[in-house]
Amino acid sequence: MNILTLDNIRGLIRDFMIETHRTEEELRTEIEKYAPLARAEVTREQLDELYDEMRIRHGVLIETGAALVAPGFTPWFDKRRREKTDWFYWGRYRIQLANSGFPGPVLEAMNEKTNRIIELCGDPQADAPFDRRGMVMGDVQAGKTGNYTALVSKAADVGYKVIIIIAGIHENLRSQTQTRIDEGLIGRNSDVSRLENVRDDGRVGVGLIDPSREPSAMTTRRADFRKGQADQRIPLVNMEKEPIVFVIKKNASVLKNFLTWLKAFNLTRGGGTIDQPMILIDDEADNASINVAKGPEAVSRINGQIRALLNLFSKSSYVAFTATPFANIFIDPDLQHEEAGRDLFPEHFLIALDRPGNYYGAEKVFLGEPDEEAERPTRDIEDNEPHLPLKMPKGQQVRDLPESLMTAIRTFIVSGAIRHLRGQRDKHHSMLVNVSHLTSVQTDVANLIRHRINEIIRPALNLHCALPPDEAEANEEVAEMRQVFDDEYVDTEVDWEEVLPLLNQVAGRAAVYEVNSKSGEKLEYPEIKDPENDQVTAIAVGGYSLSRGLTLEGLTISYFLRNSKAYDTLLQMARWFGYRPGYEDLCRVWIKDEARLWYAHIAEASEELRQDLRYMAASGASPRDFGLRVQRHPSALEVTARNKAGSGQEVIVDVSLSRSRIETTVIHDNGPGDEAEENRQAAIRLHDRLSDKSFKMDGESKLFSAVSSDIVKEFLQDFRNHQDAERTQTEPVIRYIEEREDENLDEWDVAFVGSEKTDAATFDGFGFRMSIQTRTPAAREDGKVIATSRRFSSRGVVRFGMTDDALAEVRTEAAAEGTKNIADSAYLAKRCRPILAVHVIALLDRETRKLTKEPPVTAWTIGFPTSEKKGKTVSYQVNTIWWQQNRGEIDEEVGEALDREE
Repeated sequence: MNILTLDNIRGLIRDFMIETHRTEEELRTEIEKYAPLARAEVTREQLDELYDEMRIRHGVLIETGAALVAPGFTPWFDKRRREKTDWFYWGRYRIQLANSGFPGPVLEAMNEKTNRIIELCGDPQADAPFDRRGMVMGDVQAGKTGNYTALVSKAADVGYKVIIIIAGIHENLRSQTQTRIDEGLIGRNSDVSRLENVRDDGRVGVGLIDPSREPSAMTTRRADFRKGQADQRIPLVNMEKEPIVFVIKKNASVLKNFLTWLKAFNLTRGGGTIDQPMILIDDEADNASINVAKGPEAVSRINGQIRALLNLFSKSSYVAFTATPFANIFIDPDLQHEEAGRDLFPEHFLIALDRPGNYYGAEKVFLGEPDEEAERPTRDIEDNEPHLPLKMPKGQQVRDLPESLMTAIRTFIVSGAIRHLRGQRDKHHSMLVNVSHLTSVQTDVANLIRHRINEIIRPALNLHCALPPDEAEANEEVAEMRQVFDDEYVDTEVDWEEVLPLLNQVAGRAAVYEVNSKSGEKLEYPEIKDPENDQVTAIAVGGYSLSRGLTLEGLTISYFLRNSKAYDTLLQMARWFGYRPGYEDLCRVWIKDEARLWYAHIAEASEELRQDLRYMAASGASPRDFGLRVQRHPSALEVTARNKAGSGQEVIVDVSLSRSRIETTVIHDNGPGDEAEENRQAAIRLHDRLSDKSFKMDGESKLFSAVSSDIVKEFLQDFRNHQDAERTQTEPVIRYIEEREDENLDEWDVAFVGSEKTDAATFDGFGFRMSIQTRTPAAREDGKVIATSRRFSSRGVVRFGMTDDALAEVRTEAAAEGTKNIADSAYLAKRCRPILAVHVIALLDRETRKLTKEPPVTAWTIGFPTSEKKGKTVSYQVNTIWWQQNRGEIDEEVGEALDREE
């Protein structure tokens, strides 16, 4: 009997969540229990929204994540050691987090995660020396600083005496981290001397909870490590009781002074090392820590200095934190330099922290089906020229702003009013504007935004917001705000009549900050005790400082106009990822379409990386095994091309296609040659060869099973692969198949993929009228069609032909991980045989979004199951010249940032 309203179910679930700590799976199961009893008006979408609401409001247990551990490690962090340890530092940090509103289950998850990391580090109380190296793979803006503050708190409790945190290449990022460490570990404002007579004796954060013990801070919020300052302090050997803490920049001059001081004051007599146990946290470990020097014997400065720092201590644990581990995993684990020693490969452990369900990341922003673009929070920037060209010449002044940026600013103001109506007036509210790495451009843009707000927006809103809507909208600026509301937020369950009176208040509070090393402006978010005075409404304009580490609280609107080629760096620039409780649906990202496509590509590659890590962890693999797997992943083609770009030549890359999806991301267009017609005929001939076999329909798709690999190879030979589609080069793919025909590539599933849409285009070439997919290409140029989001297929296409039991297993595992968009590699891990999916695609015009009057084009996808054949790879040729031509802006920006901080 269907008797429960949505409010009834919400009340039942609320009571369920309050009883005890719950996992995401338990929450989902409980909601599903009531679904059959719900009234007809309760939709599946409402139940999914209830799940998200309860998960965010009450907090749920977050799984620790997968871990790869090298063999031969002797566990030391056992039950007896845990019980014997006085958890002073972790205990008070945990109280601080609880007082700030962290739900109990989330704290318990943090406890478990950091216990797992600590137990894989070395035992600081051991007599024997150790040198442990590991990496923690998280997500951009996913609470990384909180996690490593918990980690170093526990490190202090178990006996580490020296704690070194290397935090970013900019002073503002280092200072921000120092502030967090002051509040979470030290308990005192590091700028304040213990002898100064100030309020609360300078205590902050955990120091206000229990000030009875305190580590020594050798750096302050205002000052990085300085040799002269350190000369006046006591050496490390005097730190017998409490630990000593350094928060330093990833800067060659700072590291040089630090190493010099350590050697001068702290080496053991007659020895070349320091006996105090040390833990080093390398924040953003993919940035500047990697050895980028050319040649097998060369070592770049910062990389060599970090290695020298580790070599100075007889007992050291190195923990790298990063959200983009591609570069770290490409480090050669066997490379031994005569002076610098081993490189920074995380050879002992690698942990992937599972993201909680309320994390707003790349999956929610960029991934999804190709035909779901309208539902994404991204908005295309099409009008940046001539005011803000992608490659801005040095010295050129910005004289006006694109209208799309003004729309984004108005959206920021409107979203602030909606947050106010939702009871979030006591929460910070931020907007990011990242349009150039040149500080002169940032200054111009910041001043132009200030001018627009002060001279146009505020006066208009001040005069008209109190008027009735019809009268107010006679003003052009108010009318633009109304248009933004109608375009973006008409479905947010608030009325324009409620929003209008609040716009003036939001705009009045808005302040523009120029965030770079030259401006001198400091964007800080105080704890909100009095919303009227403490709440910050900020528009942050910047470049590199906004790209790495800096946290923008309450980030709702982003305007991002950057070079799109260096995608590993791009992912770090995605400051719009993070936690958005109660306003996720308001978030928007203005971005160039090309950059969005690269983000989608790297997000999918990262998701596959996580899936691989989980799979290999379950099989007991080591970090070395995983490193080899990543280096041979199809994504390695782009990474290797960029790393080798300086050579400007073709290189050979060995790739394993085990448990991988490859796809023709670039295909031949209709004309000027005959290739597109040849590919249509190749698909028709493939279908004709299978016409005497039985088939089944999966929706509108036609599926053949147990197809001989000879037929598949014949199709691949017939298909004219475009030279720019590097992963689908004909010869390497066929060679890979032939080498595994005796394992599991002798029989295939073959699917001709159709469309379920009622207004789908049709194709008669297979002897029947087939509804076919439509796609809007990313570009059509030079006789080629480039796929949107680097794929023509829909996610999950590799599931065709799988058994119901196998599909159920994949979905159960995804639900347990809180994953809605299931990665193809998750399906491939459960496949018994490979899948070839053939796509006949009707193209839409990019401008009109209407079908073009021309024949469809043809593409294909292959999903390979797991191969147990060790060491078997396929060699691809990769042209590095394109990368050499397109990597310049990002590299230039990194170089300038490092130079400014020297």
